[in-house]
Amino acid sequence: MQTEKFICLIQPHTSYKLMNVQPALFDQFDSIGLMALAAYLKQKGYEVEILHLAKAFRNGYSRDQVVRKIKSRKPLLFGIGNMWVHQSVGMLETAELLKKIYPDVAVVVGGQHASFFAEDIVRSYSDMIDGVIVGEGEETLHDVVKSLEENHGIVAGIPGFMTGNEDGEFSFTPRKVTVRLDQLPFMSHQGIWPHIVPAVGDIIPFAATLDSVRGGCPQSCLHCFEGNGLGKHGRDKMDFHSPEYLIDQLKRYIDEGKTNILIQDSYYANGDEPIEEFVSLAHKNNIYVDAMHFFVEPGYLSSATFKVMESFPARKVAIDYGIETGSEKVAANMRRYHDMERIYADVEVLGKTQTVSTAWWLISLPGEEDKDVKLTEKAIIDTTQMGVFTERVSQLLLFPQTELYKNREKYKMTAFFHNFDDFKIFSDIERRDNGLYPELVTHEMPYQTRQDTIRMLADLKKTIRRVTEASPYYEEKTKLGFVLNDFDFF
Repeated sequence: MQTEKFICLIQPHTSYKLMNVQPALFDQFDSIGLMALAAYLKQKGYEVEILHLAKAFRNGYSRDQVVRKIKSRKPLLFGIGNMWVHQSVGMLETAELLKKIYPDVAVVVGGQHASFFAEDIVRSYSDMIDGVIVGEGEETLHDVVKSLEENHGIVAGIPGFMTGNEDGEFSFTPRKVTVRLDQLPFMSHQGIWPHIVPAVGDIIPFAATLDSVRGGCPQSCLHCFEGNGLGKHGRDKMDFHSPEYLIDQLKRYIDEGKTNILIQDSYYANGDEPIEEFVSLAHKNNIYVDAMHFFVEPGYLSSATFKVMESFPARKVAIDYGIETGSEKVAANMRRYHDMERIYADVEVLGKTQTVSTAWWLISLPGEEDKDVKLTEKAIIDTTQMGVFTERVSQLLLFPQTELYKNREKYKMTAFFHNFDDFKIFSDIERRDNGLYPELVTHEMPYQTRQDTIRMLADLKKTIRRVTEASPYYEEKTKLGFVLNDFDFF
């Protein structure tokens, strides 16, 4: 029997092929996108459950058990998240399964990856998917649900909702998002199925992410989803949660047993003061967690703020510093901050903090030649010797929506991946101990082929291990919680 006010949201597995093993890209974290949608719908009077299929399959649940769970209660609507590239096949497998069980129940998909490939999805998979939510989903999903309640179907023209017809024509009106972040309800990990008893040493069940900013990024990097308007997702400009809101959200996470906290988005773009206030409020509210992770990029914060972050009341404070390349020429090609003198000055301060301070690096970048990769290798060595270790080095993924893809001829870049179906391969690749994935190289250049990219990655990983273990900071940073990771793809 259908419960009129019941909505089922689903975080899909990577693919049935990898349902019991770890894929190249990690798939076990709870989706804050689905949690945000659930909180919004609950505020509007609906009952919402999130099914985390990746977690279920990896923890021994069979497909039959998942089917029985789905059959246990018929919802008004199924919403499937396709936030990350490697969920594509799992999203389709889930949609197909749902339509077999409940052919009369609407199935919609959303998330960043689905948003960017909405036309491809609508064109090719309208037999199992009733539409794609493009951009921020709270208001759009609520409108879809209301339409199902009031009209027993999804009316045409809902802003932010893309549909198609048999002739391959699209119906889509962009949504202008006006709701401020601090007006949104607080998220909760409660109500996510299945509940898993944590294994000894497993921190994932204790991890939670603070959704701190939406509306893109102030940088306009050619290769990035967040810049060039792509990351706005319906907002005219960036909107940040207040420090007070983040503290209240954090309190709720702690009450749910979440003690490994992350801010992974560009909250740093709001400047020093909000971060300093967030840390100050944490002290005033007697907050203490096992780990607090901050992500920052060069050029936004004063180095004095690193010392403020260091003081956050946590057993471990981690600061990820996104440098990406050691070549100022390549960084300029990417329209990215490229003052290496300033970056080194920041690293010198950051490395001396009592934090797990790390940097991220990329290769296969526009205009990048062997000499530029050597500059990145030198920067890895220099920053490691200053106490900022490498979190990981990866190959750039070239997506069709980015400005870099659209202007790839300028850098003589040959793209291998062009559409949603091309990127489905990310759902089929199992994690490898060496962190090398030739199948996932999205492009090449005359001066850096696919084979060169993999060779350079392998060489850089060897350098990272060698210089990290030889660093005078290695023992100190290891005691603080650093773990040498030179194998993960991301």
